[in-house]
Amino acid sequence: MRLRLRLRAVRRPAPVIALALAACAVLAGCGVAPSSTSPPTGSTAAPTTAPTTAPTTTAPPVPTSTTAPGGPCVPPLDQWPAARLAAQLVMVIGTFTSIGALAPEASAGAGGFVFLGQPPATQTAALRTGLAQLGAAATAGGQVVPWLSTDTEGGTVSRLAEVLGPVPSARQMAAMWSTVQVQRQMEARGVALRGLGITMDLAPVLDTASATDPVADERQRSFSATPSVAAAYGIAYAAGLRAAGVVPVGKHFPGLGHASANTDTGPATDPPLAELRAADLVPFGRAVAAGLPVVMVGHPVVPGLSGGLPASLAPATYRLLRTTLHFAGVAMTDSLSAGAIADAGYSQAQGAVAAVQAGADMPMVTAAAWQPVIAALLQALGDGSLPLPQVRASVERVLAAKGITTCG
Repeated sequence: MRLRLRLRAVRRPAPVIALALAACAVLAGCGVAPSSTSPPTGSTAAPTTAPTTAPTTTAPPVPTSTTAPGGPCVPPLDQWPAARLAAQLVMVIGTFTSIGALAPEASAGAGGFVFLGQPPATQTAALRTGLAQLGAAATAGGQVVPWLSTDTEGGTVSRLAEVLGPVPSARQMAAMWSTVQVQRQMEARGVALRGLGITMDLAPVLDTASATDPVADERQRSFSATPSVAAAYGIAYAAGLRAAGVVPVGKHFPGLGHASANTDTGPATDPPLAELRAADLVPFGRAVAAGLPVVMVGHPVVPGLSGGLPASLAPATYRLLRTTLHFAGVAMTDSLSAGAIADAGYSQAQGAVAAVQAGADMPMVTAAAWQPVIAALLQALGDGSLPLPQVRASVERVLAAKGITTCG
């Protein structure tokens, strides 16, 4: 999801926004093994000091209803009803100011949530309580704990800048710090995220873009135009998050650093696949080899690959990811509310089915589209256009990335 926020040096806190949430003592989270709506674009000057070190926080355990000797487990997937399988595939977009409104989706077994907005520091305690309750809503309903995620790339895309402090953009990190320093800084950031209850960061950006790229602030969001540099820094970023127990998400496969436009607002075209292989695909390949657990697939049309469709809806995209890059983790789509998807003639529900049929594991949709998306997935499962074994394989990959196995 390509989410951008302009950071300001001084900002008065907004009034505290009340969250209609019942008290809950459980802090949701998922440990991990080595593993974009569109606010205004812009860039920030490189800070003169490193971000404030995050407070020491112990990451909470994974709450589950069943525990096997090797860790948390769930019933075998052939015992899951179709509705539970479908729900576990969906990433739901919400906001930090309406966390409680997502409780029904959590209780129904949504696989994860993406939170947008820029909450003020005064809302920190409410955020922690709200996120804890959302995880508890899932476990109370006997469901797998969802991923609780946001975008904290740094720079213009830093959802929790006022709560946790700002972070330099990817391009600034590469100019200021070594890869070792980036890893350390992101581990500290990850500890702070876990302290709030956030278990996934939709970062790092693995795109390659020139320092003058005008589209979607890629000139700041990408680490470098040089594939090897973008790869090294992206891997360090991801390793820091993983060390703190936060799931990193590499994006936006197969690359948006050379896209013709912003896919959030309309259609965009990438260079031909032959050109992507020499540059844009390199950071993804190296990050996958280093153990990246989740890849976000973007929506550009790629000549020679996607057959005129957005990449996220094209089977060849996922074959490239699985077969050529040997990626065995979770393939998540960018937001299916994007203009590029609508321009291609798909609603979010139609896009979700098409993406999963093509090979995606987790379509990302808005909360308003949740019911139509689940209904469309169940219809496709019912009529056989979405094979049940394929859905089970996707759910298995999601559970594995969450550190959850099947019992028995």
